Amino acid sequence: MWWLWLILSLIFIKLYNKSVCGWCYARNIMTGKVVIVTGANAGIGFETAFNMARRGAKVYLACRDDARGAKAVEEIVSRTGNKHVIYKHLDLASLNSVRSFVEDIKKAEYRVDVLINNAGMTGYGLKKTEDGIVTEMQVNHFGHFLLTVLLVPLLKKSDDARVVVVASTLHRFGSIDFKTINKEATWKIPYYGAIRLYSTSKLCNVLFSNELARRLEGTTVTVNSLHPGHVRTSIYKNLDRVTETIMNFLLSTFFKSAVEGAQTSIYLAAADDLTGMTGRFFEECKEARMSVKAEDEELAEKLWNYSAELVKLKPEEAI
Repeated sequence: MWWLWLILSLIFIKLYNKSVCGWCYARNIMTGKVVIVTGANAGIGFETAFNMARRGAKVYLACRDDARGAKAVEEIVSRTGNKHVIYKHLDLASLNSVRSFVEDIKKAEYRVDVLINNAGMTGYGLKKTEDGIVTEMQVNHFGHFLLTVLLVPLLKKSDDARVVVVASTLHRFGSIDFKTINKEATWKIPYYGAIRLYSTSKLCNVLFSNELARRLEGTTVTVNSLHPGHVRTSIYKNLDRVTETIMNFLLSTFFKSAVEGAQTSIYLAAADDLTGMTGRFFEECKEARMSVKAEDEELAEKLWNYSAELVKLKPEEAI
């Protein structure tokens, strides 16, 4: 009868997700604001970018895939009538690409009002990038770390700049050991390593968000992180075919849609009642408790220093 319990459990998940799903009801117009959304060609990122464009903002879709990025721009412009939607190539798995992207933005814009660090991935195992960093850690954390720090001067020029970091409640299961965080390792339990690695990258997201908020205290820039909920996205596309098929079935049947999953990101980017609120963690469009590990200021500072060294942040770029 195990299968019956499984079915009942999945139905419960479906009903639970629907019952607690938070919606952003803010109707703020964002005409004149400059918004950057990473990973905006699909899923939560696309729906977030679409919503920003519908509010009248100038939106940069920062994505790795040129063809999918261009197609996303075309769809958003067609559906919103907002012609200020722009695709810019950004490969977070390349620190050179991150720097090139920032230079392009600096040439095009005087300021940035909203930066939404949305892009994320899993399933690459311990493969490393051209920079010698574990791919999943670089895309999910280190690439976003460099991107955000380099954009801070433009964010400071906004009267109400917001950095929105898409993390996960799985950050509660992450752990950081600076001796092994970017080194080869093996795990004997199937898929445990993948979950552990992803959870650690999400813990890094929240710690980074909190530390950045502290470093920018007293400026016009606020920084908050969030859990989007259990969402059916393409994040599992890099897993093996059997696992991907199973996950896609479960996600498409029982989990949130991308529109529902984007609501908290939209809320943090647009809602007036969040002006000045910083260093918080949100879920379902309301503040939630982060883990005790995520509140560790000493750990957050150590992660910041480690990240700055790993991405070769220059002294003049430091915050």
